[in-house]
Amino acid sequence: MDPSSLFSTSYAEARARFTDAAHASGFSVHSEVLDIEGPTGEALAMDFAVGGPSDAASALVIISGTHGPEGYTGSACQLGFLSSPELRALYASHRVVLVHAHNPYGFAWTRRTTEGNVDLNRNYVDFDQPLRGNPEYDALHDAFVPRELDDAQAKQILADYRATHGDIGYMAAMLGGQRSHADGLFYGDTKPTWSREVMVAGLRRWLSNQKTVLLIDVHTGLGPYGVPYLVHGYPQEDPRFGALDNEFGATMRSTAVKEKFDEDLPVDPEGPIVLAMDWILPDKLTYAFVIEYGTYPPDEVLGAHQKDNWLHAYGDLNSDQGKAIKAELRRVMYPEFDDWKNMIWSEAVDTLEKSARVLAG
Repeated sequence: MDPSSLFSTSYAEARARFTDAAHASGFSVHSEVLDIEGPTGEALAMDFAVGGPSDAASALVIISGTHGPEGYTGSACQLGFLSSPELRALYASHRVVLVHAHNPYGFAWTRRTTEGNVDLNRNYVDFDQPLRGNPEYDALHDAFVPRELDDAQAKQILADYRATHGDIGYMAAMLGGQRSHADGLFYGDTKPTWSREVMVAGLRRWLSNQKTVLLIDVHTGLGPYGVPYLVHGYPQEDPRFGALDNEFGATMRSTAVKEKFDEDLPVDPEGPIVLAMDWILPDKLTYAFVIEYGTYPPDEVLGAHQKDNWLHAYGDLNSDQGKAIKAELRRVMYPEFDDWKNMIWSEAVDTLEKSARVLAG
């Protein structure tokens, strides 16, 4: 298999290839359509491809497109799974649910966030309980989202904060998530999104008979070029920590083990789907982790997200400036180079082989 052939050039192409491959592999496809069109008038949907025995004891779930343009990579991994007789045989006795385009709006329109500017990995929380605030973000919001993109005063405020609090404090303020500014960065909202409601209902429907579920949420943008970064939320005393550590070793980190986690990502966001699986499927043993594939340095990646957020708050999508901002966001989240694509597929195969052993254990 040529890994570069798995990657698409648009959401519409990725969706068509995914659904065609799912049908060809004997999977059923169930689509929930968003009431917003894509940039060329195409339908936007979260598609569930479901295969394997309905009464299997265990299941594999792969999610793509939680953060919009990161969907190109997740979709390629899903297409690779469907196109690989070896991988399908490895999971022949398991239920398999492939969720394409968790965030179809963001995938199609090149946005990390949903149609409501919500970061889905800040949205999976219990909204009936007190929510964590982010006063550091609140104090910096006007500098993170200035009315003028090149506002010198805003840049100086952020530079001063970073000089005082260091890279760790700066990243925590920006990335930790916030629910006070609907037009801001990493907004988690104060209610469930359409994507969350569709996802939760789909997982509960298509995994009703399984006792054990392993879920992989595919992302890009964190870490060195092409290198995988895997993270879950289990403490060391949880048996799931040991099961994943035995298979993945040092490539797998936990948000609950700070000395192993903080050295690379000093942020513990509130609301990722992988930290919500115990309440989404409370009657099951769930293993859930994110796989991040590195692209470019953090300042490039975060800077592109910051500019895109400004564009949707104050800019003109159809201007030359708007088009350039979109192109830059796509570039930092989806390196369209064969060497990167080869690295991604090689690591995806390795992750799926190890995940099968976790389920078998």
